[in-house]
Amino acid sequence: MVEARCQRWGGPAKSAALRLSAFGLLLPMALALSAAERSAPARTMDDDALTQAYGDAIRARVLEHWLRPASVLPGQRCSVRILQLPSGTVIDVQAQPECQFDAVGRTSLEDAVRRAQPLPSKGFERVYVRNLQLTFVAE
Repeated sequence: MVEARCQRWGGPAKSAALRLSAFGLLLPMALALSAAERSAPARTMDDDALTQAYGDAIRARVLEHWLRPASVLPGQRCSVRILQLPSGTVIDVQAQPECQFDAVGRTSLEDAVRRAQPLPSKGFERVYVRNLQLTFVAE
């Protein structure tokens, strides 16, 4: 589990810690793989560690840009699916149907992903994932 903290905006005395759980960095389905991804060499344990660091870097970047609304209650979870280019440019982001956030919370998280672009990519080329899913847990 990865923890990231930031302050919620809303007043000088108001602050809230956000925890981001590493529930999933989903690898793309075989049909969604690019030619470069299909011809990539087999993954190693070093790649697994790099993949974890890649997901952590993306999650941290998104959290820096997330202004959590008061309607998002502690313990609520929301998964977002992100479609990106190797440069970290976000093509699309969508909250998943099982997201527990209300409409304002979903929009705020999707907007945070867009504001966070370009997502981290340098040094992670070997483990780049075009389609990924991240789950955020408010705390």
